Formats: sequence, structure tokens, C-alpha cells
Amino acid sequence: MTGNMLDYLQEFGDVPFTKREFGDADAILLCQLVYCKFDGLIMGDDPVYMKDLLNDPQLDGLFSDPKYERDNKNLFARMVMGRRYRNLQLSEYVNIVDKETETQFCAVTFTLPGGVNFIAFRGTDENLIGWKEDINLSFMDEVPGQRHSLTYLNEAASRINGKFYVGGHSKGGHLAIYSAMHAPESLQKRIINVYCMDGPGFMEKMFYREGYDRIRDVIVKLIPQSSLIGLMQERDNAYKVVRSNTWGLHQHNMYTWIIRDGEPEPDVLRDGARFAANTINEWMLQQDTEHREQSAAVIYNVLNSSEADNRVDFMSNFASNAGQVLTAFRDLDPEAADMLRELLGSLMSDAKQNFLADMETEVAAPVQEWIDKHFPGWIDRLKKK
Repeated sequence: MTGNMLDYLQEFGDVPFTKREFGDADAILLCQLVYCKFDGLIMGDDPVYMKDLLNDPQLDGLFSDPKYERDNKNLFARMVMGRRYRNLQLSEYVNIVDKETETQFCAVTFTLPGGVNFIAFRGTDENLIGWKEDINLSFMDEVPGQRHSLTYLNEAASRINGKFYVGGHSKGGHLAIYSAMHAPESLQKRIINVYCMDGPGFMEKMFYREGYDRIRDVIVKLIPQSSLIGLMQERDNAYKVVRSNTWGLHQHNMYTWIIRDGEPEPDVLRDGARFAANTINEWMLQQDTEHREQSAAVIYNVLNSSEADNRVDFMSNFASNAGQVLTAFRDLDPEAADMLRELLGSLMSDAKQNFLADMETEVAAPVQEWIDKHFPGWIDRLKKK
């Protein structure tokens, strides 16, 4: 059977873990489940059975992120209906959104039937402040979310017995690796796998090589065939490519990942993904920390010029908020405007060089043939610029 994680649950949702061991497909759906809003539903250390949430009057709040609302409702329903997950326990839910410290952090501990735990970190949600924290990752030695992830991992691991999994999607996958590579060695030995679902990597100064080497063999990184985010600052090139049923950045959504016969369907990385990732990674390496910080501040100030503080409010009043963003572009002071133009120009220059380099490869020959046919002389003119 071929489908996504919802189809996986339709096929195997009634198969207990005693008959089918935990696998990569299960990790995908738990890294998605953490995007549900458990605020007011999970209190402190006391575990809550997933099936018991059905009777909670605040149940609808679980699905308040519009990006995943419909799919997450189906995910939750199919997990509760089957024997595999209906007795899943959830505990130690933490959700921090703090504009002052530019922090968006969320984590929850899942206890699988049989007692094995999965510590899950949420990626960037609908809050705009989460986008700012993502930008901060490009220049800061450490962001608050990383510190929170290490604290959470240490505290959660101290309250559970035996071995466990750690994982997350996007920024959540980044936090899973970050917390695991900075954890004490005694804790690291208890980790079965660290799952990173299309999460970005680390700048050199953020990379704790000794700690990473101790967990390297248990890291499972999955990326779609046209990944961009998962290849940003990727240091090890140790990942498995999963086939997605869509294209471009839409592939970052794990609901588009194909699962066949209970396993993520393997694929190969597209050349376009390497091109885009190499362009961004090379550009970032060329910028010093101060320049990256200044550029990030300009970008965020423009994005934050609307009155909205989350994607829901932004889209519900799109015309007004988009107008404010455009006004902010026009009203940039000369120095900030020059910086933004320099940033975009530098990025485009690197893109051109990478494109031309790719054009020399045998893989790119069909692309060049098509361009020459429809746009005669375009490549030669580009090379002269």
C-alpha cells in the first residue's frame, strides 16, 4: 500500500507494537503529533492517555494551527481508533512563546504502549516569533530554544526509566540533535535513536564535535527528495531520502511523505536541491557574524511590520498586513535598504555561479539543451555578466 502517515495508520494502526516494532514511520507521525496544541490538556508530570483526550471539552483546541488542522484531526482520530496508539501516554508538555527573548519552544514526552518513551520537539509553528528564532540560528552562538531543549531532555530523561527516543521535525529535529549532542554521556548511552525530520544543521561554532560523535551512529535524518531546509548547514551528509508526492518547499510537510508497506519510500536527492542548498550554505559562510546579524534584523523588522503576531491573524487580514509590509520595505532607511539589496545581490550572485557550474556537468546537459533551444544564447550572455 502506498500513501502517507494517515494511510500507514489505516493499514497498521490496529497492529500493536508487540507484533510490529517501532519504526521510522512511527517516528514521523510522533514528530507530527507534537504540532498539536496540548495547552490545558496535559498538566505537569501526570501522564494523560491519548484516548482520554476524546472526552476533554478543550479537545478542539488541539487543532488550532490552520496549516495542519484537517490532517492533524485525521491523524489524532486514526491514532485513537487503533490498538497501536490508543493507549499512548502524553506528559510533560511545555510550550513557550516569548517575544522578549525571541523564543518559540515546545516539547512533549510520549510513552508508547510497552513503556518506551519518545521525547518530541516541535518545529516552527504559526507564531511569527518562531520565524525570528529561526533567523537567529544563522548568526547566534546559541538561541533560547536550544537551551530549553537541553534542559528539557535532561529533566525528562531523569524521570523516565531505560532507553528512549528523541526526535522532531524542522527546527524540532535540529533541537533533537542539539540537545542529544550536548547531553551527558551517561544520558546519551540511553538514546535508541535521534530522529531529525528535514531539520537544518549547525554552524561550525554551534557544533559540539565530541558530543556529536558519541551519538552519530544513532541519528536518523530523513529528508524529501527536493529538500532545502534539511540541507542547510548539513555537516555530515548522513541522511536518508524519502519520496514526497509534491514538489519544492511543499515537501517539507511530512504529510506529503510517501509510506509504502509501512516504511518511508526511499528516493534520491534531486540536483536542484543540492544547487539551492549549496548556494545558501556558501553565501552564509561568506558573511561574518555581524553582517548576518544586521541582515537578519532588517529582514525580521520588515516581516514584523504588520500588527499580526501569528500566521492566522496575518492571513485573516492579509490585505492590510501585506500593505504594511510593503510600506516597511519602502520606508527602510538608506543603510538598511542598501544592506538588504547587498544581501539579495550577494545571494543571487552565488546562485548564478552555482548555476553556471552545474551547467558544466553531464547531469545538467538536458537542462542546458532546453534553455539553448528556447532561449538561444542566454547561457553565453549570462557567462559574460
